Amino acid sequence: MAILKAKKKVNKNNLALEHLLLFKNHLGSRFSFRNPSMDEFLFGVDSTSNTIFNVEKTITLLKRALSFLSLIKKNNKQILFVGTGLKIRKLAKFAGKSTNQPYVNMRWVKGLLTNWESISSSVKFYDLFLKRLDLTKKSEQKLRQTFEGIRSLKELPAVIFIIDLEYDFEVVVEAKKLNIPVVAIVDNNCKHIDLIDYPILSNTGSILPFYLIISLVIETLKK
Repeated sequence: MAILKAKKKVNKNNLALEHLLLFKNHLGSRFSFRNPSMDEFLFGVDSTSNTIFNVEKTITLLKRALSFLSLIKKNNKQILFVGTGLKIRKLAKFAGKSTNQPYVNMRWVKGLLTNWESISSSVKFYDLFLKRLDLTKKSEQKLRQTFEGIRSLKELPAVIFIIDLEYDFEVVVEAKKLNIPVVAIVDNNCKHIDLIDYPILSNTGSILPFYLIISLVIETLKK
């Protein structure tokens, strides 16, 4: 997380075009893969047929999402970070731990939101399971992967932050059933942009662009 630490001084008030260019956030997916409904957010196409986001609009949407997250934090509500893709698992965990918020970074348990009453009972007795039951290392690891990040989740979260929608769209489906707002980092090939309450437009093809956004989120929630 060296890059995150190096960029801690960047916040929504001093965020500039240069920051997004430095972290490659302005690059979108190939033009042929784009969702036409997102053309309004594009600036153009580069020489390799990759789309380029309109950075001014990207910054506007990013600041809007950060302001919403700040409001949630001020109201002492919880934000659930979700990122189960292999390249972003560490980021999801880092974001949760850095802001004292719950997170899911290994696998999404189906019904975690829609069947919260049952899931919460399992979370409640998570420590008991580990201490009292004679579990194999494999079983213990599975329990940790499932419950460790959501031990602090006492009720349904006020908002879900999905780090990469490509891997965790099923979370959106559950959140929508319960009218839980969703903040998500999306590329311009996102097919379900209409389901995201606070989209953050970004290149999701590499890990680097996620660093800037997550560092901004952490800075916002630490204030």
